[in-house]
Amino acid sequence: MNPALPGGATAAETQVDEDAWSAGGRVGYTFVPYGRLQQGTTEAANPGGLGIDVHLGTAQLQLSAPTATTLDVQLPFGSLFTRSIAERRTDNGIGDLELRVRQSLGRLFRGPLTSVSGGLVVPTGGYVPRSGAANLAPEASYLTLGRGVAWWIAEADTRISLGRRPSVFVQLSGRGPLSRTDDGFAWGTELRATAGVQVSSITSWLSVVVSSDVQWRDGASEPDPFSMARLTSANAGGTQWTASPAAVFALPNDLSLVAGLRIPLVSDVTGNQLVPQTGGFVAMSYSRRISPRPALAPVSTVERTPPPTGQITVVDYWATWCAPCHEISRSLEAAASRWPDVRIVKVDATEWPNEGAPALPAGATGLPVIEIFDPQGVRIALLIGADALRVVETVDRLRAETTTAPPP
Repeated sequence: MNPALPGGATAAETQVDEDAWSAGGRVGYTFVPYGRLQQGTTEAANPGGLGIDVHLGTAQLQLSAPTATTLDVQLPFGSLFTRSIAERRTDNGIGDLELRVRQSLGRLFRGPLTSVSGGLVVPTGGYVPRSGAANLAPEASYLTLGRGVAWWIAEADTRISLGRRPSVFVQLSGRGPLSRTDDGFAWGTELRATAGVQVSSITSWLSVVVSSDVQWRDGASEPDPFSMARLTSANAGGTQWTASPAAVFALPNDLSLVAGLRIPLVSDVTGNQLVPQTGGFVAMSYSRRISPRPALAPVSTVERTPPPTGQITVVDYWATWCAPCHEISRSLEAAASRWPDVRIVKVDATEWPNEGAPALPAGATGLPVIEIFDPQGVRIALLIGADALRVVETVDRLRAETTTAPPP
């Protein structure tokens, strides 16, 4: 028996600054009770009163480079409380170490913010041999956080902004064993699809995320000690569909807190398996830039309208917690080398709307925000939300109009 354990953070939960060297960390806790024995999609008899409560912690570290490459290390740990009429048992320990390298493709392709990941699971957790239990009842199987073998990991995710606050995201992920365990047990490949919507900055400290994922787990097999062939495990594999509403709280000192629920919608399993019931999760994250942000052009900070400079001036209001702002920064950086007549001004609004933070232009209620001024210092464009993502296109058009305009 191997109930699907909760995975790591989704793309919506963890964000780091990809425009400079930055570091981040995350400590999470997930509680999922497995108290319903099911066969296919139908509840099965559970005369032994079998149930398992999963208390899973996760320690995660991230290091992001200016190339938009992120190294991610995760180690699960926790306790499994097994209960039945016959016994009560607690299994404590660590899980298998997960290593990922994530590469954002935003520098290569215009459009939605997309990234791909690849990684390896190192068998660091304890493993209980499973061979010889192919057709035993679920009560006869022991559950541990480790799986006794290395796994590959592959992920791809994308995010599309729908306006000033909402965005949608999709993540596809898969993992599979690279070999069989020492006792000949062969785990099945696992695939997961996640989709959701995030509404950022509902207030200065609150965002909301609602996601749903479908996970498919292939069946397992093990050697038959009599025929030397392989047996298909009777109680392994299936599909689970889950919904996860969550709230994200922005805290002082580069901290954030996410808390939410994991609500099972549909479970369809092979044989007799325990399936998850409603559980919850909470995580505290920290991220901080550890090197200066690369200068895009002569940079300064302004309070309001900049003085005439004889150049087109682009004023970019950005924040470390604003995902679209990172995409805008990359676009401006790429365009700056061909804009000798454009001055780019960066305004750090990370602390907005707290006291002491720079005020946003009138009419702007959140980030991203871009102001564009002509060479005489007159504002000629205010780009808010999704319009701000088209700043390069807008400036190119204004430069072309300035170049072709007839002399007065």
